Amino acid sequence: MSQEPGPSAEFEAVLDAAAACYLRFGVDKTTAADIARGAGISRATLYRRHGSHEAIFLAVLTRESREMARDAERHLASIDDPAERVVEGMMFAIGQIAERPVHAAVFTTDSAGWAATQALRLTALRQLGEAGIRPLLAPAGGPADVGPDPAMDDLVDWMLRILISYAAVPGPADLDPDDIRRQLTALFLPALAGLGGLAAPSPTR
Repeated sequence: MSQEPGPSAEFEAVLDAAAACYLRFGVDKTTAADIARGAGISRATLYRRHGSHEAIFLAVLTRESREMARDAERHLASIDDPAERVVEGMMFAIGQIAERPVHAAVFTTDSAGWAATQALRLTALRQLGEAGIRPLLAPAGGPADVGPDPAMDDLVDWMLRILISYAAVPGPADLDPDDIRRQLTALFLPALAGLGGLAAPSPTR
């Protein structure tokens, strides 16, 4: 006799169904009924066990972003300079937002404004950003965990806004990756330098 999937398996099925709906219909046109149908459960069950459509959207975005963060760590493994890691990490994220199907459906379509508003409220995304930035700003030989820091919160918030804006609004057609890298080096790194004394890498590679 077959068994019903457990809560964890069902939740993953719901996230898979939601992601598929975003690709098929768009984020802003996907309904809770679409997600429930794709997951093989009723809409009432969806709400009771897994929350609102907005909660499911944030869970999908968290899962996809954690996968991207793991890929970023592998991509940056050979870069030792903290400032260069920051810039190249952001370049990687900007490129991946456009290339990954779910992120592209979320941030590079007509639903980007709604999705960005939701994403900027997402604690998990802020935690991912802080986990990547905080160790780079720790004093040499000092602990990375220095407790709550309003400046760090502001920096992560700004970083997320920059990433989303570059992905959602690419800018002039001639703004290529080298131009974006130059802008990040000239405008973003000074904020990091103010917090942690990072030296900016050369704007030319």
